[in-house]
Amino acid sequence: MRVNKAIPLFLTLILLIQIVPAQAATQYKYTMTYTFENKGATDITLKRDDVAVPLFINSQSQTVTVTSSSPSLGPTYTDDDGNPLAEPDLSITIPAYGKLTYTVIFQITSSGMAKPQFDASKAGVISDIPTALVSEYTITTETFWSNYTEIAKIAKDLTNRETTVLGKLTRLVKWFRANVTYVNHEIPLYPNKTLTQRQGDCDDQSILLISMLRSLYIPAYLEIGAVLSSNIDSTDTVWDGHLTISEKGIGWHGWAMVYTPPWGWIPVDLTLTNYDDPMQTIQNAPQYTPTVVSALKINKQEYTTLSVETRQRIVSSNIYVTSTEVAGGIQASWIDPTMIFLAITLVGAIILMFYTSRRLRKKSI
Repeated sequence: MRVNKAIPLFLTLILLIQIVPAQAATQYKYTMTYTFENKGATDITLKRDDVAVPLFINSQSQTVTVTSSSPSLGPTYTDDDGNPLAEPDLSITIPAYGKLTYTVIFQITSSGMAKPQFDASKAGVISDIPTALVSEYTITTETFWSNYTEIAKIAKDLTNRETTVLGKLTRLVKWFRANVTYVNHEIPLYPNKTLTQRQGDCDDQSILLISMLRSLYIPAYLEIGAVLSSNIDSTDTVWDGHLTISEKGIGWHGWAMVYTPPWGWIPVDLTLTNYDDPMQTIQNAPQYTPTVVSALKINKQEYTTLSVETRQRIVSSNIYVTSTEVAGGIQASWIDPTMIFLAITLVGAIILMFYTSRRLRKKSI
């Protein structure tokens, strides 16, 4: 990562930052099985990217490895946001009334992110953010509308009396708690729609928050990952009956990652916590526990539009998809079961399955 020229100050700040060590690592076994069924009388050829498997993010707080796959996975490549992916070695043409199935088993070792000791008196300002991060993570994209007039105005009006990045962030989190209601959707919303409706699920709310932050030149991006909890056990059918998702011990979730000097990138989870105090929301993000594991980073991707297009393509076809996901080795979750029900959206599983159904430049690694 490149930083600005204030290296001595940056190093000084690093020495001053107090970090609570991550928790002891916990291991999980995660099995995902996808079945594509052709219920029509003619052969159907999927896109290669329809069957791509996200390989999760490896970091100091988590290690995710593929222990087995049937059929085997091909070479790993990355998308434009650096997410590692692989494709099963199988034919993507499904004969009339035929099926295509693959299973991948992962071992997840997670300790949770190291938790900063937040102190408002040490909070930095926007000028403390490395210019390279501002350039890369505050741009307007198809998903994050940092130059949308109404979004930018609300963000500015809410935060203009705050001088620090942490102060501006807490003010925005407080606004979400008071003004936006959790409502689940089958596909992510554009941020203007979430703003107008004052409702949205985990990634909808995160996308709007990220758009607001980017309009203030505060770097932010979307992260999608898995919540591992013994409280999760559900089966749902969506996309006009074309997609059935069964989850046991695991559910998919989205949150914002925000660059907040001097602590760096921190998770901000608007829906899996239920604190009235915005600082409590920030300090107690579930990403600091082993029960939340990062899978995908969304910065440049056309996340929303391509999600809409993928749903339309599947719904208008004779393809029916079943996703079965099971995670084991899970102890009782610290997370309130009610919050899990309210906050974990089907969108994460849907996007994981069809995440690469787009014209991205693949890069071998």
